[in-house]
Amino acid sequence: MPILISYVDRDERYRFVNRAYELWFGADRASIEGRQLRDVIGEAAYGRLKDHVTRALAGETLIFEGEVDYQGLGPRFIEARYVPDLTPQGEVTGYYALIIDISDRKRAEETERLLIREVDHRAKNVLTVVQSLAQLTPFESKEQYVDALSGRIGSLARAHSLLSTTRWTGVDLHDLLRLELEPYGGDGGEQIAILGPPVLIDALAAQSLALVIHELATNASKYGALSRPLGRLNVSWSFDEKGALRLMWREDAGISIATPTQRGFGSTLIESAVKQLGARIEHVWRPQGLKVRLDLLQGAHPRPVESAPVYRPGLTAEAGPNLSDQQVLVVEDEAVVAMELSRVLTAAGAKVIGPAGTIEEAMELLDAHAVDRALLDINLGGRLITPVAKALSRQGIPFVYLTGYQEPDVDDGPILRKPVPANVLLGALARGTQHATP
Repeated sequence: MPILISYVDRDERYRFVNRAYELWFGADRASIEGRQLRDVIGEAAYGRLKDHVTRALAGETLIFEGEVDYQGLGPRFIEARYVPDLTPQGEVTGYYALIIDISDRKRAEETERLLIREVDHRAKNVLTVVQSLAQLTPFESKEQYVDALSGRIGSLARAHSLLSTTRWTGVDLHDLLRLELEPYGGDGGEQIAILGPPVLIDALAAQSLALVIHELATNASKYGALSRPLGRLNVSWSFDEKGALRLMWREDAGISIATPTQRGFGSTLIESAVKQLGARIEHVWRPQGLKVRLDLLQGAHPRPVESAPVYRPGLTAEAGPNLSDQQVLVVEDEAVVAMELSRVLTAAGAKVIGPAGTIEEAMELLDAHAVDRALLDINLGGRLITPVAKALSRQGIPFVYLTGYQEPDVDDGPILRKPVPANVLLGALARGTQHATP
């Protein structure tokens, strides 16, 4: 049995041990039985257990849990149950001991505690960054402010998703670039070329680098190479002789571009992020477009191709999605998120059914209303949305999943990961209608 079972008499001498003791101490049972407890387990362990042994020999049944430094074994976490052996007259002749090694369980509990603390730390850091972005992003109009802030928060979320996939060991640079540039055609379009060897970006540097890339991409989409169909963006990188990563961002707009005369908040944000990275950046404004050289002096490491983490791209947007007069069932248990989804859909001309916060409420709404399509949060209070998805599939109603998980437990529909830009959300729902089964 994986439990140590022994009988110890009043002289604290082993009278019986089971075969688990042989594996534990690496000795034959015969060499243990008849010897005193102190001699077998060692002075350190005996000192730790002495009080419990005394109480057991006094007639007390007790349970001990703690770390014990056994002779020849080293520290072990154990759970020990002591049961006195009583005669009919009430005399204690010894005690039985049942001992379980719980070292693995204790290590797992400690790891869990550390993970919870780390998650709490990172969540607070992210919320602080978001709060700062909300305060610092310039306000010219409501639409401009929402677009700018949503884009920056989305950039942080995409970097966080990649980090969660690799358990915060770092992110692949190619994946980070592809994810940040995906809304602008970075998923294989002709406008953007991404080329470089496999590189791991440390977790501490990933989010700052993501913000830099996002600001450059936003600028390119408004004023530079990505603002025109004939524009081209080339992003490449290599390591120099000192081991620093040199990333080159080259834009070719296809026409002459005027050098900016004013410095925007994006430039200030890039400078701050670069400083946090411990990097150097150089901007060169050429007639055909911006050229940027970013040298990462730390936080970037080469690695073999086969060690690169798996990247699962999300859905990109379609131009001008039209949801006029479409009835969209929204299933989302986070009230504020549900409100925002309803606002986006209503602004696009859709009629929102719901929002529903539970599976039961969603099924009732589906029975009571004609639904053209649906937006489903995958996890509602710990329950998978599967019953609603199956009901929609039976009726031939297209739907799109929405989730905060990087690797959700579904594969029967398109998936959007929170937070999702409004144009991506609307584009995904529009495609769902076009591809629906009659």
